[in-house]
Amino acid sequence: PVDQSYGFSVEFVWKSTSFDRMQIAMKTFAVDDYSVTGYLYHLLLGHDIEPQTIRVDLPRKFSVPGLPELNQSQMTAVRSVLEQPLSLIQGPPGTGKTVTSATIVYHLAKQNAGQILVVAPSNIAVDQLTAKIHSTGLKVVRIAAKSREAVSSSVDFLSLHTLVQQLAKESKSELFKLQMLKDSQGELSTTDEKRFKHLKRASEKELLQNADVICATCVGSGDPRLERFRFKQVLIDESTQATEPESFIPIVRGAKQVILVGDHCQLGPVIMCKKAANAGLQRSLFERLIMLGIRPLRLQVQYRMHPCLSEFPSNTFYEGSLQNG
Repeated sequence: PVDQSYGFSVEFVWKSTSFDRMQIAMKTFAVDDYSVTGYLYHLLLGHDIEPQTIRVDLPRKFSVPGLPELNQSQMTAVRSVLEQPLSLIQGPPGTGKTVTSATIVYHLAKQNAGQILVVAPSNIAVDQLTAKIHSTGLKVVRIAAKSREAVSSSVDFLSLHTLVQQLAKESKSELFKLQMLKDSQGELSTTDEKRFKHLKRASEKELLQNADVICATCVGSGDPRLERFRFKQVLIDESTQATEPESFIPIVRGAKQVILVGDHCQLGPVIMCKKAANAGLQRSLFERLIMLGIRPLRLQVQYRMHPCLSEFPSNTFYEGSLQNG
């Protein structure tokens, strides 16, 4: 209550969902032979292994509908990613990471190798990438945590809960009638509630199965609604801001091709516990793979800063390689 300053207490309740999903992902990676391919398993653990490539028909044109034309370094990155089981893309500030990621997702979708899982550690990053992918004409569904369904976002019209309501309303289905009844009465009878949940689950499943691309946060990709889904192709945006266990949640859903996009020269994961940070939790998967000798593909043309401003980060962090667009 805003008008009362005494006579009540506030209790903070710790929610373990994120940590439970991270732990399950790490365990799955260790014991489930089908969580990732054998090649990715050894590569992610830093074992010596003969390099592999993916046989794929490369597109004649790399730029895609609804997005800006790609520059040379972006085209090189897209071409390389399509042929590699594991790719790292380093995107310095203003170099068009999101456009490059959306372009990669478009080309992967056109290979018809199954649905693509696109994730990022934060909701804002997921929403931005969802909008970009949607502008290419692909069928995108954004799955949000149930606790966030009431929070409005720029991609509400692509969110699973909104699409379920829309589908029910358009078809004037039983689900719509039960929803109306629930809204007017506040609650349903036990039988109706059971039926309502069953119909809602069926509708969610149908929408998710018909999507080309499913977008979620890293932790959100462990949502029970995605439990029976397998994703051969996974793209993690802003991956340098995700902890390593967080990155494994989407990867262990059957990945054969993983693309990590980020920049280890910018902010890493925020770890509140110093002990955990010192033990290695503050190092992202992206950074660890670089330490193992995997070279990232760097985007080199920045469009955000005045050349006078870009000179400092270019010389300090990127060996003077940043060009101005």
